[in-house]
Amino acid sequence: MIKVKKNMKQVKWLFLLLCVVLLSHTAHASSQVSFMKPGSMMRVPSSSVEESPYLFRTGFASDLYGIEDFRMSKGVFFDMDIINSLNVGLSVIQPYDVTAMSAADVEYGFHLTKRVMAYGDISMAVGLWDFVLRDIDGEMQVDNQDFSIFAVISTEKMVGETGFNTYMGVGSGGLSRGFSSNDSTTSIGVFAGFLFRTGMMSDRGGINLIGEFDGGGLNLGMQIPLTAEYRLNLGISQLQWLPNFGKDNESDLPAISMGLTLAIPRAMPERTARRSRISTVSDEDAGTPEAETEYGAELDSLLREADATIMGLRDSLRISVQTVDDLNNTIAQLRQQKSVLEDSLQSVKLQQHVMQQNINLALKHLSRSLRYFYAGDYIQALNEVDIAIQLNPNLSLAYARRGSIYYKMGDIQRATINWNLALQIDPEYDDVRNILKVLQETRSRTGSFMKNN
Repeated sequence: MIKVKKNMKQVKWLFLLLCVVLLSHTAHASSQVSFMKPGSMMRVPSSSVEESPYLFRTGFASDLYGIEDFRMSKGVFFDMDIINSLNVGLSVIQPYDVTAMSAADVEYGFHLTKRVMAYGDISMAVGLWDFVLRDIDGEMQVDNQDFSIFAVISTEKMVGETGFNTYMGVGSGGLSRGFSSNDSTTSIGVFAGFLFRTGMMSDRGGINLIGEFDGGGLNLGMQIPLTAEYRLNLGISQLQWLPNFGKDNESDLPAISMGLTLAIPRAMPERTARRSRISTVSDEDAGTPEAETEYGAELDSLLREADATIMGLRDSLRISVQTVDDLNNTIAQLRQQKSVLEDSLQSVKLQQHVMQQNINLALKHLSRSLRYFYAGDYIQALNEVDIAIQLNPNLSLAYARRGSIYYKMGDIQRATINWNLALQIDPEYDDVRNILKVLQETRSRTGSFMKNN
């Protein structure tokens, strides 16, 4: 009795903490496909007082929105219990974008469910759903807007081979769609569901009928066992929008849900029946070496097959994790390269800006030198030209101006040097070329005259 009270107290504090987290979390609905989440329902979480009867479950499912062009969301999933009633689920989904009328990018989901209480036929579980990795703005990123946190309480009533389970809970993300709007920051909603075990085909697990409210709409479904391992899933999602089925330009669409689940039982029905037959035979027959050898060999074979399957799934999961790590490393390298290119572009723009400022300031000093030149103050005009050349050494106009100043000051040699520098910078500077040509002709005539006299 003391232990039960202690467990109830722990559950109480855990539930209060979960509510605080839920109230502080904002999200919007993600793309969903029915029958792909851990548990026995279509789109809502569930809990059970019993341990999972399966080693693991896997399969595929799809939601059909239109028959003419087969508009559908589709995906595959895998889930299993690992330790202490902790269920881990993985899913790969290609959702259908009803607004764009086309298939969206593939997304990878991670789901976690943990049973925290079992008392009589009542149990409680908490979990994290829709931890989704998808393509956002051209990069594979975790989309925290689809992240869902939930708590669910279930009751399970059995009468013979028939039973009735109910599930009620609170959740965020996709489980709060019916309570969110564009003008509200509401991020928590309620969901509910029932599962009716009919008892038909009970030797294969039984036909189950499902009804649920997933936070945004009503869903009805049926689970039909084809064999002890395979189960056919059929249903209708978002039943309230059934008149919109197959319509274009509608954001609220129902879906016909279909899927197939492979569940590997912890104890195969054939093995269970054989174990029952062995237990009902006489002690003399049960102790025969032939029966013991046959049973042991079949049990060993089953265990080896289960171990091989689990090892294969673990290897696949390890490869998937490594692939995600490689993608993250590639994304980090691309971001680094982008930062380097942005820095280089910024540096070039800064250099161009500084160069343009220097050109403007140099032209300002050249304008001042021209005023001093016409005023006859050649020394001050020369100082202004020297400042302009220091600011921008590639202005042919500055060297041409300095050559003209030296010419006025009577220094023909320096004038010639500066005019040649201006012509070297700008070979198309015709005014300077003409000055040098006239100066050369004048020198030639002067030399010829001096030689004749």
